[in-house]
Amino acid sequence: MSSQNFKRLISAPKHFTNANIFDFINSCEPIFSLKNKQESGFGLNISKIEQASMLGVLLIYKIMDFAFANNCFSQPTLLYNPDSDNVLDKYGFKKLVHALMANSKEEEKEMSNLKISYKDNFIIAPQALLRKKQYNHNSLNWQYYPLIEQYYSENKKAVSMILLSFSEILLNFWEHAVDDTKSIIVANGNSQKIEIACADTGNGIITTLGKSLSTKNLDPEKILLEAVKKGVTSKKLTNHMGYGLWILDEIATKTKGRLQIISQGATYSNSGGRKKVRRCGYWQGSIVYLSLPIANAVSLTDILPEDVKTRGTIQINFA
Repeated sequence: MSSQNFKRLISAPKHFTNANIFDFINSCEPIFSLKNKQESGFGLNISKIEQASMLGVLLIYKIMDFAFANNCFSQPTLLYNPDSDNVLDKYGFKKLVHALMANSKEEEKEMSNLKISYKDNFIIAPQALLRKKQYNHNSLNWQYYPLIEQYYSENKKAVSMILLSFSEILLNFWEHAVDDTKSIIVANGNSQKIEIACADTGNGIITTLGKSLSTKNLDPEKILLEAVKKGVTSKKLTNHMGYGLWILDEIATKTKGRLQIISQGATYSNSGGRKKVRRCGYWQGSIVYLSLPIANAVSLTDILPEDVKTRGTIQINFA
């Protein structure tokens, strides 16, 4: 089918980097208003892609997943070729995307088969966070930790930083997710840096945190600024410390890394301490991306020395 035959066509760029994900999000924004519309004549064109970032590939999968789960389109078309398949395969998404196009049962089967792999770098293939049985506290302790520890055996502080980052990202998505909207986490690391990205299409940070703040009806940008403050949480009257996004923000600053948060029309970024917040295209749910240089690794003690000194340790809950 040629592009002229589509009523609605979304195309991923040739070089789908983190720098142009907002163009893709802008293109995807109308899809979130098409629940149960079963619109005909839709195409997603990824055939132009020659290279893509991990975050870009994650967003391709998540918008497809949302569209299928919510009956947005009738017989949608995916335009791809061997080159774009190779890009998907690099981060473990190839079989997942094609299974999603086939049927949901095939996708579920492929998701359960995805594992951690590493050669020169390690990749944690897409993992669903909110499945009752498939993801629990043992996943990090028993599956991720030994391989991350082995890969970074010469840098114990890097192991601590990576697991802390995983923990806080997972806790944040569990905190803001009310329904099982299949939050997906993926990671890619080498001797120079670690990238972690997580995305869902459920109740985003803007909605859930905005309801719990004492000041109501704040702009999305102001809510994101509140979200990265120490002690802020949407779980009132619980033992949740609200440190999650604040800790990630501190890690990005201290390591000169990068944190990007996108939720419901607003985005917050911290590039080595240079912080910005602005409006952007609407993405239902939340996206969190973290890129950290291994050489500048920090531990929880570097971020919360008084808490660690007072309490001896801070329990990191993986569930």
